[in-house]
Amino acid sequence: MAMPALVPRYTAREIRDYPDDRLRYEVIRGELFVTPAPGLRHQEAVLELAIQLRAYCNSTGQGRVVVAPFEVELAEDSAVQPDVLVIMAGGPGRLTPQRLIGAPSLAVEVISYTSKRTDRLQKRQLYQDEGVPEYWIVDVEARRVERWRPGDAEPEVLAARLEWRPHPGVPALEIDLVQLFDRVWREP
Repeated sequence: MAMPALVPRYTAREIRDYPDDRLRYEVIRGELFVTPAPGLRHQEAVLELAIQLRAYCNSTGQGRVVVAPFEVELAEDSAVQPDVLVIMAGGPGRLTPQRLIGAPSLAVEVISYTSKRTDRLQKRQLYQDEGVPEYWIVDVEARRVERWRPGDAEPEVLAARLEWRPHPGVPALEIDLVQLFDRVWREP
């Protein structure tokens, strides 16, 4: 009788010792995920979103925006690096100079060819399970954003406008997605 193959399991602590080789090392429920450095359109989308989110957080005085690479440790066996994350004042996560321990108020992933499956499946499930209030999957090719919240079975798909209100008492951030994607797709 053949013995089943043992699949290595990793912890957040173990992947911190990996080399800085332009690859992104993440661990989700003990499974290691490695992705290469992203391309220009991906980075343009990250920058556009980070600028708008930062301006919003600064104007409301409500939070802080961080871009990857920056670790979010959601469990002992799960550490990821969202492309953009927002940490709201009084939110569930604890920010240290090295990482956020716990859930951010918002996690944003801009998908690329190599990250599509992980972002839509493993990361989405992780973020939902760990109580991340909102998760955006930005699809630059399709020019849309998939918004996920805990308990959602299907995403809310947005192509024209995205409104985000992290707290009931603050004004909403409104992002014109058509303009955002037009800026992302402008010629270099």
